[in-house]
Amino acid sequence: MAVDELESLALREFDLISQTVQSYLTRSPISHPFKDAIWELLARLSPQSEKLSKSNLTILLPRLSYQACRGGALFPIEISTAWYLFYLAADLMDSLQDQDDQLLTDFNQLSSSEWLNMASSFFFIANALLVEMLYQDYDLESVKSVLRIFQNKLLEMCEGQQRDVSAQEMSLADYLEMLRKKSGSFFSLACYAGARMASKETGCVKGLSDFGTHLGCVIQILDDLEDWHRLQAGDKQILQKMDLGKNLATVYTLEVLPSEEKELLRKVIERINRSPEEWQTYSEWVDRSGAAVFILTILAQEVESARKALHNDLFLQEPREALLTILTTLADEI
Repeated sequence: MAVDELESLALREFDLISQTVQSYLTRSPISHPFKDAIWELLARLSPQSEKLSKSNLTILLPRLSYQACRGGALFPIEISTAWYLFYLAADLMDSLQDQDDQLLTDFNQLSSSEWLNMASSFFFIANALLVEMLYQDYDLESVKSVLRIFQNKLLEMCEGQQRDVSAQEMSLADYLEMLRKKSGSFFSLACYAGARMASKETGCVKGLSDFGTHLGCVIQILDDLEDWHRLQAGDKQILQKMDLGKNLATVYTLEVLPSEEKELLRKVIERINRSPEEWQTYSEWVDRSGAAVFILTILAQEVESARKALHNDLFLQEPREALLTILTTLADEI
């Protein structure tokens, strides 16, 4: 399937998600002003055709996984909606934590407390939509399984986030574990939930769940790589956002340096906050370590593992190819 076809499908999925949220808000007992506030924020955060990014294609993961496992004509849109709302809630909280200047400028009328409250609202709407599936014409065993996996995978994601925010510095092993729990778990959830609503076949569900895990890792590594490239290009503004001690380039460099050189690099990183020009010294250390080659290598491994997870005769060909196209489209950013 061509990328432009996937983009059209993604925009249609966003429309269906918006309709699902609007339907829920219509029957919700909350006040109209609060409904309007939730709806306005959702509309402003959701992409339009002119700003659809490659990563937005991941909104199709639940539906494509459902189709790959030979699901029927009636895809449960509540799955995509809940997953997207959880994504938005987590992204809002991350942006607040990182003091994302662009996002905070776009929504400067909201206080920090209001940000957290709106994120919580997205969480609860997502949970409500999942619970409502218990009372609809879906296979009850499948719905219960999906409800459990949502809670388990989201808790794993919270564990990964806790490791991220609480650690001052990470070993390479800790980083890779955090990567799987924080990003891998979340994208695995999207694929598992769609696949499980279509099938109880273990091989089908596990293959797609594994694909989601590796895809999530690819996305997180690409994010770190983008930050590193911006820093290399002399974009000092990225220093306000980056936690250098936990960027993969730094993690790898500290892993391979001798003890005495590690301490010297740590001091350079400490000075960057006071003297941004030190980024050049930091960049030289990372370049010498071979971190760029390592990152590209581990990224290629995750991409290949994701591809292998889809090498399964149980999957329908067209949705399988669409999932591979999403992976390839993201990997082309390398």
